[in-house]
Amino acid sequence: MRTSIAALLLVLAVARAAPAGDATGAFAPYEDLLEVLADLTWHLKDDAYRFPPPKDPTGHDLYQLALRRLENWEKRYPGRLRDVTGYARAEALEHLGEYRTAADLYRQVAALPSPLAARAREGAARAGAFAEAAALPEDAPDVDGAFAALRAKLEAWSKVVTRYGGTPWEPAALAEEERLEAIAARLVVAHRRAVEDGTTAAERALRFLIQKHADSKALPGHILRLADFYAELARDYVSEHERPLAFDEDEFVHRADRALDTYRKVATWDGAREKPEAQARFAALDAYKTAVLGRYR
Repeated sequence: MRTSIAALLLVLAVARAAPAGDATGAFAPYEDLLEVLADLTWHLKDDAYRFPPPKDPTGHDLYQLALRRLENWEKRYPGRLRDVTGYARAEALEHLGEYRTAADLYRQVAALPSPLAARAREGAARAGAFAEAAALPEDAPDVDGAFAALRAKLEAWSKVVTRYGGTPWEPAALAEEERLEAIAARLVVAHRRAVEDGTTAAERALRFLIQKHADSKALPGHILRLADFYAELARDYVSEHERPLAFDEDEFVHRADRALDTYRKVATWDGAREKPEAQARFAALDAYKTAVLGRYR
């Protein structure tokens, strides 16, 4: 992917740099088209599954910034280097998950008499495959229908993962697959009381997510969701055993400590975006535990 943009940079290197004019703000081009493409090119092979999206020095998403700057450049210089800007916009849109729009742009570039036409055709096929999987429904009016829709969509993304395994586009497909599995896990948790042995099924779904996606950037969030589930079980036990003689202190402490231990994993995870949230939830549950034990002792 980076080599494809290298061709664009070569074309631009022999052309006069187009100044940004009086454009200001984070969404304006830095200096010229070459600089916008250089920033975008550097991050085209970033692993979207294991690492968060790249940011520029202003703290904005780099792909969104590149897209806005390219659009502004096209408005300022209509008709100039349309194949270059179109191809680059398609690259940015693809990394933002806008696969259908990216495929359309790739096709437009492929129809031009440009050195990028061949690569644009490849991009159109790839983005089209991603768009087909992304377009499948993932919800339904009833729970069974929702699970069936998620299962069908997961099968479609599994084929995309297999097709593009070992390429720079595999991480994006893995991230889409992970997102759907997280939705399925939340659905199991939300409806666990409606099915037999639903609590065990919910815990299994959350743990499956953690085990399968141990390399994901979203792992701290998955662990946090498991801790929330354990904390809810502890609170459910209290509400279901309000009478003093029905309350078993050891059982409650076991449930509360299990949630606290899981929260602690994220609360002490340096660099995790969810760390402050986990710290706050740990403190809240610890205070709740103390209050409950004080009430029943």
